[in-house]
Order: sequence, then structure tokens, then C-alpha cells
Amino acid sequence: MRRMFTRFMALAFALGVCLALPGAGEAQEETRKTTVYGMLRQTPQGGIELTSTQEPGVVYVPFDPGSIMDSLLDIKVRVRGVVRESVARYGTTYKVLAVDEVTPMTAEYGATTIERGKAAGLPGTDLAEVHAYHDRTCYFYPRYAVVETLASYSDGHVLRVSGHTAADSPDAVCELAQGRPLFEIPNGGDFAFAGLSGDTLFVANGTADALHGLMAVNLAAEKQTLDATVIPGAKVAAGRLDYAEKIESGRKPSCPAGKTATRPMRLDLKTGKTAPAGKDSCWP
Repeated sequence: MRRMFTRFMALAFALGVCLALPGAGEAQEETRKTTVYGMLRQTPQGGIELTSTQEPGVVYVPFDPGSIMDSLLDIKVRVRGVVRESVARYGTTYKVLAVDEVTPMTAEYGATTIERGKAAGLPGTDLAEVHAYHDRTCYFYPRYAVVETLASYSDGHVLRVSGHTAADSPDAVCELAQGRPLFEIPNGGDFAFAGLSGDTLFVANGTADALHGLMAVNLAAEKQTLDATVIPGAKVAAGRLDYAEKIESGRKPSCPAGKTATRPMRLDLKTGKTAPAGKDSCWP
């Protein structure tokens, strides 16, 4: 049963809105399709409207021949279809949308939950908006997004980083449908996202409470600035990364069996330069 935004029905038909597209081929129809991330709501008149935070002042009037929208009210959805007509009225733009597909985007449907202002990675790194899907996690930041996806062909996961603008939809960026790809580890294995500070991405390799690898990448410069074996306790503060790395060669303290010679280090996140930051010691 078709549902319609009732108060707009008379206006739409008066302007000659056509719900079919005579003479258009399937290829042409596909190119005209648009994707909207938003929320379906029922109007007081009993119709359904779709709004998106990415398009303030725009109300979509969706037509759904399959009548599946009734079960997806008041949750985040991804709607794909063709805009048949656009009309401005009283400061609002109404777009008549012939719906082809509706996909729920909320946890009760196994898709995603969203938490804002969450710490992610090393202490002192930027807070993230975390989108937790059933098969991946997206860490969303004002200019970047980091997506960890379970690898379908082996153990481990795929780590992808992309840049985006304020005009991009967070949901679309997290689905890798929008944004500019910047960095990828095809099969992460033990690699894991370890935080973002400004333009610097941190990736850990191994168990965080033991000796493990730590990598830093300046996303703006597209340049790796650190690749070291470190002990637990790395942290970000005042534009720098403080960490202690395993001394691989050269002068180092004589450590008893079971202990590792380490050196306190500091990475300047702006310049990408490292420097010693204290006395060598044995760990643990």
C-alpha cells in the first residue's frame, strides 16, 4: 500500500508530479538514483516524510510501493530512489522520492550504534564518534574516518582511513561510499587502530600490555613518521607522542635475563622528528 505525505498530496498532483518515468531505460534510471541518510517519521496526517541532517530545509516525500517504510519509522535509515519532483513552499523544499530500497541503520537491525565523544586508542588522542556495526567499527572525526572491518578471507581485519568534508554524510563515509581514501592495510592481522591526533594516525601491532609495534602516519603529508617496537605506556600530550622503544642496536644498558633495554623517546607530531627524552632503562 502506498503511503504519502498527505498535506503535500494536493500540491504535488497540482504540479503534475508523475510517479512513473515513461520511456526511460534501466541504465538511465540507475544514474538518476540518489541516496539519502536520514529518518522516516509519520506526520500528524498519517503520511510519511524523510529528513536528513545533511540537507536542512529539505523534506523528502517518499513513495514506497512495497509499503516497508511503516516498519522503519523513527530510526536511522538509508533510502535509495529517484527524485521525481522538487517544490519550494514556505521556505522548505519538498522532494517527491520514488523509493527503490530502504535499509535500516540501527542496532536492533544488526547495523550500527553511535557513541559520541569516545576515547579511542592511546591516551591523549582525539575523541571520536564511534559507529559500531556488526562487522566493522568506524571512528569518525571532523576531517578523517577510520574503518576497521573483519576480513572475510582470513583472520584479522582490514584497516581503511579516508578524508572527508563537512558536506559528507557520516553514515556514507563509514560505509566507504563517500570520502577520499588515504591509507589502507588490506589484512590487518594483529594491526589495530591506536588513535588519531590532528593529522597523525597511530596503528599498533601486537598486544598492548607487552612489547608491540607502534606506527605513526601523517595523513596530511601522506608520510610515515614512526615505526618502532615499544613498551606499554605511550601517550599523546601537547602535540607530541611520548613513548619508550626497544633499543635494537648501539649502546644500551646491560639488562638481566627476561628484561629489555628501552629508551624514552618523543615524536613531534608536527615535524615528524623523534628525539631521546630521558635515560635508558630495563623493562619490565
